[in-house]
Amino acid sequence: MIKNELIKFFTPLKAIVYLGFLAIFTIIPSVLFQDNIITDPYDFICGNMNDELILVIPIMLATVVSDVFTYDYELGCMKFFMIYKKREKVFVSKLVALIIISAILIIASFMILSIVYIIQNPQMVSDLCNQVPSISKKMLLFILAVMPIIFIYCSISIICKNSMIISLLIFLLVMMSDLFVKYIADITPTRFFRVFLTKGTAIDNTSIILFISYLAIFLLLNLKIFSKKEMLH
Repeated sequence: MIKNELIKFFTPLKAIVYLGFLAIFTIIPSVLFQDNIITDPYDFICGNMNDELILVIPIMLATVVSDVFTYDYELGCMKFFMIYKKREKVFVSKLVALIIISAILIIASFMILSIVYIIQNPQMVSDLCNQVPSISKKMLLFILAVMPIIFIYCSISIICKNSMIISLLIFLLVMMSDLFVKYIADITPTRFFRVFLTKGTAIDNTSIILFISYLAIFLLLNLKIFSKKEMLH
């Protein structure tokens, strides 16, 4: 089931569109707005990640999650899955596929940034190789940081028909509310971008508890609403 979801998603056209979109919004800022001063590989890659990818990746994931869930409803395919699979297994398969897809997109963005850095600073290749473990750790934290957003997008996609638009509006609303409403950033999923990606090993217990709570609550909620969802469309 997971393999089928990945094959269904990574068609040649979709791969070109998603990776092309990711490449454009990764390369342009890192090239146009980068100083001529040679920077450390870790600072270059993680700096661009903190500036652009924390917006680009969640926006892309709104489309990805909507495609994985809503598309099957619209085509009427979902009811056929239930013939040979329990609803819980179907949902978990889709969720695991989404996490894998998200990881692939994030890894691809890091690879693109690494290639850009090597082209701009060919003399720093050895430094980049030495910092691969640190960059890989940051990449793993990025994957973890987007997981609560994926779970929330899943809820929206199961409930709503126009899930992509609603997911985007909610994400942008949360991002803007962080700027205008005091303390709101401490309880929204954007907290994990800020804490996981900037504090590194000094992640506080409150963030860990909140992170686990988000995953547990939305996992149970998604299983509940998915099991009650009308499969015929």
